[in-house]
Amino acid sequence: MTSAIEPVERQVCVCVLFGLPAAGKSTLSRALPEYLWRRRRWGCAVVSYDDVIPEQAFNLQLELRESDTVDETLPSWRSYRLKLLQCLEYFLQLLGRSPTLCEPPFREDVTWKRFIHSLQPRSALSSETEISGTHLPHQLASRPLLIVLDDNFYYRSMRYEVFQLARKSSLGFCQVFLECSQDSCLWRNRQRSSPVPDEVIVAMSRRIEPPNPRKHPWEQNSLLLESGGCISDDHIQKMIALFDSALENPLKPSEDNTEQKEADRLCCATSVLHHADQACRHLVSLAMKTAKDNKLSPDNMRLLAAELNKLKGVFLEDLRRGHVRGNPIDLGGREEDVVRLVVSQFEQLKMDIVGTSRGEK
Repeated sequence: MTSAIEPVERQVCVCVLFGLPAAGKSTLSRALPEYLWRRRRWGCAVVSYDDVIPEQAFNLQLELRESDTVDETLPSWRSYRLKLLQCLEYFLQLLGRSPTLCEPPFREDVTWKRFIHSLQPRSALSSETEISGTHLPHQLASRPLLIVLDDNFYYRSMRYEVFQLARKSSLGFCQVFLECSQDSCLWRNRQRSSPVPDEVIVAMSRRIEPPNPRKHPWEQNSLLLESGGCISDDHIQKMIALFDSALENPLKPSEDNTEQKEADRLCCATSVLHHADQACRHLVSLAMKTAKDNKLSPDNMRLLAAELNKLKGVFLEDLRRGHVRGNPIDLGGREEDVVRLVVSQFEQLKMDIVGTSRGEK
């Protein structure tokens, strides 16, 4: 991405709408354009990540499930998320240079086409305000505009990338977290025509990182809404107040690098956790393959898989809390060194379990 984006003159706010699958994000994002147009005559463009990123690019089940297989789809999934951020960056440039802008270099890319299609207004703005890849309609060019990004955004680092883009353009930025219990999400998900696997919701429920403004000041403009299955007038009023505040107080490019250092440490820690997770899965997969080659009985194979996956879950949970085998560890250190240390520690614990299973053929 480029290091700077031309500041946007009109009032624009980027809103990250996130929560567990089936928490009600899509229902809310579909309703927002109509609400905002009728009550404030604001424009509202919604980008649903599910609509932009092809389903085959990333099977969420493969990333989140507790298994002994290695997820080979993640590089593709990451590349699509990166491409989507590039599309958003270009769209912010479009806002800054309205009414016209040359076509993006990736105008034939399927992600860009899906991105533009997802932006089309779904409210009283109707077809008269169709957004193209080179210009904005007069209605959106002259009124406050809310750009809603609808996704799970379960890691804070994912949301911080959006915050960085908003800050580069001196835009408003806010977060709306739809809080919904795991059981409620599971029940709602099962009513869908194409539900995601239960284990995906269970795993994401453990991993999702709600806003924490005290620890992360950049998250101060955040709203937590309890999702009860319907959109109340109270919800709308709270969101409009949040959007008002974000529009009236656009971000300024950071001059103090203290926050940047903290955010960089956060991103590094998230990356360490991700790579440690993948490495541990790979080690578990190799251990299971070796056990199978050594003709371990089916019952003992199941016991070994359960023990290794339990070990991995506890090990990674301790790592998220900054500990490895009871000893503190700095996740913000040099990533390669931290991952190497973490993997070696897990390997030792894994061998203890594998060694025991060999004696139980």
